Amino acid sequence: MKSLKGLVLAGLLLTGTMAQAQSTETRSVMNLKECIEYTLQHNPTIPIYNNDIKTANQRKIEALSGYMPQVNGSMAWDDNLKRQVTVLPGALLGQQEDLRVQFGNQYNTNAYIQADQAIYDQTLLSGLQGIKPNIEAAQLKKEQNDDNIIYNTAVSYYQVITYQEQYKLLSENEKKFGELARIQQLQYDKGVLKKADFDRVKVALTNIQSQKKFVETSMQLSLNRLKNYMGMNLDETLVLADSAASLQEITLPAQNDFSAKNTWDMKILAKNLELQEVQLKRARAGYFPTLGFYARYGGQSFGNEFKQSFTNWVDYSAIGLRLNVPIFDGLRKASQVKQNSLTVSNIRQNLIITENGMKLQNENANLQLLNSYTTLQSNKNNLELAKEVFDNTTVQYQNGVASLSDLLNADYSFKEAQTNYLNSLVNALIAKVEVEKSKGNLKQYINNF
Repeated sequence: MKSLKGLVLAGLLLTGTMAQAQSTETRSVMNLKECIEYTLQHNPTIPIYNNDIKTANQRKIEALSGYMPQVNGSMAWDDNLKRQVTVLPGALLGQQEDLRVQFGNQYNTNAYIQADQAIYDQTLLSGLQGIKPNIEAAQLKKEQNDDNIIYNTAVSYYQVITYQEQYKLLSENEKKFGELARIQQLQYDKGVLKKADFDRVKVALTNIQSQKKFVETSMQLSLNRLKNYMGMNLDETLVLADSAASLQEITLPAQNDFSAKNTWDMKILAKNLELQEVQLKRARAGYFPTLGFYARYGGQSFGNEFKQSFTNWVDYSAIGLRLNVPIFDGLRKASQVKQNSLTVSNIRQNLIITENGMKLQNENANLQLLNSYTTLQSNKNNLELAKEVFDNTTVQYQNGVASLSDLLNADYSFKEAQTNYLNSLVNALIAKVEVEKSKGNLKQYINNF
């Protein structure tokens, strides 16, 4: 009896635990805009581009530091193993032979602290001009990445919606043919239906079930892909709030407000040109002299015994100006100037190439949208017609007017019309996103949903 009570108690505890686990399961219902907002917060690439912006700001500090005081300390200890000998002329000392003399001590310690301040350095001044465009370039790359993940999220979202709609239509077809197979099973058992006709219906039903399983798997794969772009845990349940019916109203843009200069590729390339021109100025600035101020304070300790080299200190100090005039460096600066000039020339040429490429991409995207829109309208009308034919043929078959072949042919045409409609729908949705992406306007487009 005790063991039975224990089993019952364990079962109740297990049931309660499972119920609690199910109640705490995370379930999110989101439309497209909410999915994209989630993506822009949780996509794993976001921290990388945020860190790039922080790095650009740190480079700003690095560039400014060149004109800040530079303070350094130094200490050196020498053991003069063999001191240098100096020869003094004997005639100066009233002697016939020259006198050999060793100057200095066995040990010598020198410690000092020095402050340097740049007064004029054209290289540093030119480098300061690159602070702002460097930060702006990092921000532009982040904006471009936002557009890319918005695009990937939207495409995956539309694919999931399409598979869901296809699964729904196949389920309806399965229900219809399941009912037909049940009726024909009774007819076959009574001997009023041929086995060949009964088998054809069973084959049609099996094909629908197989296709439904394939679509179910494809839908889950697309949903996992969507979660991955969003940065969502794959174990979390995501339910899409939209449906194919709510997304099928696609409109063509009233006018093509495209400007290649507004695309992210052009903006980033233009900013790279600005940065490279700064590098060219820095290379040319290497020909200018530099002027700096320094102040030094230190002390020396020396002696012929080790201990004296750390106790016998004598301090000293100095201030001064340091002028450096470049004269000849083996053509190093000339080579750097030439390299940077060629790089600037290449970027300018790439700007022309990229602008033409952006115009082509936008033109093709608009043509694809127009074609997809036309195809969608045609397939939508064809789907309505195929459904009407299928419904009429079904009634005629039930009344014995139409044959089984007529019914199966109508069903095949109806399913083909469904597939064509769904494919044209997702193509039109993606084409609309492609147009906005080609204009660099995707984030604003999504915000207007």
